[in-house]
Amino acid sequence: MSAVDLVVVGGGPAGLTAAWQAALDGRSVVLLERSGRLGGMAASVTISGQRVDLGSHRLHPAASPRVLELLRELLGDDLQTRERNGRLRLGDRWLSFPLRAGELLARSPRRFAARALADVATAPLRPSGGANFAEVVRNRFGQAVLDDFYGPYAEKLWGAPPEELSAELAHRRISASGPGDVVDRIRRARQPEGRSFLYPRMGYGQIVERLATAAEGAGAVLQLRRTVGAITRSPSAGLGNSVGTATVTTTDGESFEARRVLWTAPIAALVGAHDHAPPEVIAAAAGLRQRSMVLLYLVVPRPRYSDYDAHYIPTAEVALSRLSEPKNYRDGPDPAERTVLCAEIPCSAGDAVWRASDAELARLVERDLQQLGLPPSRCTAAVAFRLGSVYPVRDLDGELAIAQVQAWADSLPLTVALGRQGTFVADNLHHVMEMGLDAAAALGPDGTWDDAAWRTARMRHAQHVVED
Repeated sequence: MSAVDLVVVGGGPAGLTAAWQAALDGRSVVLLERSGRLGGMAASVTISGQRVDLGSHRLHPAASPRVLELLRELLGDDLQTRERNGRLRLGDRWLSFPLRAGELLARSPRRFAARALADVATAPLRPSGGANFAEVVRNRFGQAVLDDFYGPYAEKLWGAPPEELSAELAHRRISASGPGDVVDRIRRARQPEGRSFLYPRMGYGQIVERLATAAEGAGAVLQLRRTVGAITRSPSAGLGNSVGTATVTTTDGESFEARRVLWTAPIAALVGAHDHAPPEVIAAAAGLRQRSMVLLYLVVPRPRYSDYDAHYIPTAEVALSRLSEPKNYRDGPDPAERTVLCAEIPCSAGDAVWRASDAELARLVERDLQQLGLPPSRCTAAVAFRLGSVYPVRDLDGELAIAQVQAWADSLPLTVALGRQGTFVADNLHHVMEMGLDAAAALGPDGTWDDAAWRTARMRHAQHVVED
């Protein structure tokens, strides 16, 4: 058995950031990643000679100064500042995204525009908050925005009507607080800094690759294809969060004795691995649901498919939720004569979309492109990637189970759950990197854990809202 200060479970950005910072602080660190590659959904892959991300990702200037400093330290001149140039589908129209005031007024479907203006006029009469996703949206923006945008968007992503999804999901996913906030954002988007984002020259995966290199350079040991089968605790570990050790055992029989375990893998797997999870928590964890995603990469035999980095498609008439062109996110060493599109299709693991062949998916995407008025791809190849756990489903029935599992995880004496999967929250990359830094900072040189600092950090994390 190997003895270490810290075992990190999960090699996504939260786990890698924590491992790097803890190793830099002089802790002995082992990171265990179940799959054959690091990075989780922040990884990049190569399709037809071009680096592509697992979906559409970008770095937001809203990241904290310490995360931005870390990213610049890792990436140097490869961290590029780019201007957003996307489009949003509203009814049967395409609008620029970020939104532009003149175009929004001139090009929005007339019925939607009339209803939305009426909703703006009655905004002061509507209550705040709401008991579910639909009520939160209706109270913030009115019925038109719910019917034509956020309602179908929610059902497409999470597979349930907005009336069945929790209010917490709306609070965590929708950053605009109302019509006035939308106007302010449109005004800011008129300035270059209001439309900018950060992006690595070699794709989003360059971030986690540099993090992994930095972590190993600081002394962390990163192990792939290692699945945690059990976590047990020493008898003294029940005395408090700073006493005792945990034994982490992999399914192939290797054990690590750790002063602290940082768990960034799915929280339901933490329940299954722990030796003393009560039956009611096991039952609650079994009920947690994740929405899946099929990513279909289309190799297009021309330099560019369009001038846009992404097309956002909340409308219900097509399966696609987003179409992105990675080449338009960066200035990088991409093949000059071809481009690659990434079509995102939300689904449930095991359903017809999930089981479809690459050729069947390509036909589905081509039909969607035609229906959306977009050019055919005329692709020469189509390659599908299937991601099983993309969007945590927070519905009304599931909120109690989520709270129950999180309360149990928070009570563990030697294990801390964090990150997108560990907290069952779909955060941005800069948010989960922040969590990793905070977790590493809470681990003292003698293995003690600063509960007060971590509680303060968790309260800050709970205020995170996804930036689109």
